[in-house]
Amino acid sequence: MDFKEEILKGREERAKLINDYLKDYSVIISITANMPGGDKNIYLSYLLINAFSFLVNETANSDYFYSFNQDGPFLLIFKKNGNSDKLKKQMILIEENHELGRFIDIDVYDKYNLYFRENKRKCMLCNDLAIRCMRNKKHKEEELISHIEKNVFDFYSKKFEELIDFSIMGELNLHPKFGLVTPFSSGSHKDMNYDLMIKAKEAIIPYYIKILRQTLITTNLDKDINHLKDIGIQAEKAMLQVTGDINAYKGLIYNLGLLISAYGYKISRYEVRSVYEISKQIANRLHGDYNYESNSYGDQAYRNYKIRGVRGEALSGFVNVQKAIHLLKDFSQENLLITLIYYIINIEDTSFLKRSVSYNKYQDIKRKFKELNIKNKAELEKLNKFCLDNNLSFGGSADLLVLSIFIKKLNHYLVDLKEKKY
Repeated sequence: MDFKEEILKGREERAKLINDYLKDYSVIISITANMPGGDKNIYLSYLLINAFSFLVNETANSDYFYSFNQDGPFLLIFKKNGNSDKLKKQMILIEENHELGRFIDIDVYDKYNLYFRENKRKCMLCNDLAIRCMRNKKHKEEELISHIEKNVFDFYSKKFEELIDFSIMGELNLHPKFGLVTPFSSGSHKDMNYDLMIKAKEAIIPYYIKILRQTLITTNLDKDINHLKDIGIQAEKAMLQVTGDINAYKGLIYNLGLLISAYGYKISRYEVRSVYEISKQIANRLHGDYNYESNSYGDQAYRNYKIRGVRGEALSGFVNVQKAIHLLKDFSQENLLITLIYYIINIEDTSFLKRSVSYNKYQDIKRKFKELNIKNKAELEKLNKFCLDNNLSFGGSADLLVLSIFIKKLNHYLVDLKEKKY
């Protein structure tokens, strides 16, 4: 069987699947990548499907099925009720207005019809009709794929850059913040201020995009670990250069870089694990066990108190982030503060421990946060002053708050599609 027959077989399988599901659902939206060539399962196909996974959230009262076959990956969204004609008009608008809409096919089915476009689609490279270019083989396959790749990379780079900036600024603009830098205070960091944090942010964002692009195209994540680590080191050097050797975001470079690596890997292939599971794999490849001979403060904290710090959070697959994300119902100052306090209470923050001077004081301060009523402004200001007076800061918690904002915001655009096979 040649590749054309294999592709046709895949389309027939998907059509049968749709017919089977129409026994239980009134409307089905089918999303497939409009990918030229014989190999429909290249990484660009998966990136295109994931770029439109937001439709799972935007289509009310729906379920979905995500899988792949010889015709490439596909996403089916099921609705118990719905106006097929109205839905098709909405999907055509998305195809025509989304940055990647030209590279995707969104079809709507009900028990009686497949709803077609009334207007023929134009070629992605010229203004001629697409069907005419295909029949006349007007464009080379490599030229078409290169065009898709550029647009897909530009889309994801722009989207992630916006989300990273939004997430870091969301944490940075929170005030009061218990010794952390805010727009109105350097907190317990006499060598830092708001403007310096902005400079550091601008310096490191391009390296997150390098990490993203590397994981989108990787064929072996384990073999690329050292390359990803090198990009992180470059980000740290860029940060130190603009801050005058002040460590503004070293922990964040690691944590957010780890999470972006996991997202990049997941959305560019049929990956059944969650981003948390993938990030756990990457963290375990980056680190060995704790070093009982090392004099680093992190290893000392583990030896003396079994405090695992940032490394432990990453090695766990960000278990506290998975819990805290449910507290972040929106990006209001109150919910950001609630989430930050959750981290201060629950995570093992070695920078917090170091500034606490003793383990007993470290535990006492955590109890103060447990007893805090954040709706009581006087209590909030009192605890904030206590942290400033005692030179406290919670860098690890701040980093995880950035991760929470990033995940929460990204979930509006990318659904963590689960394994569903038939």
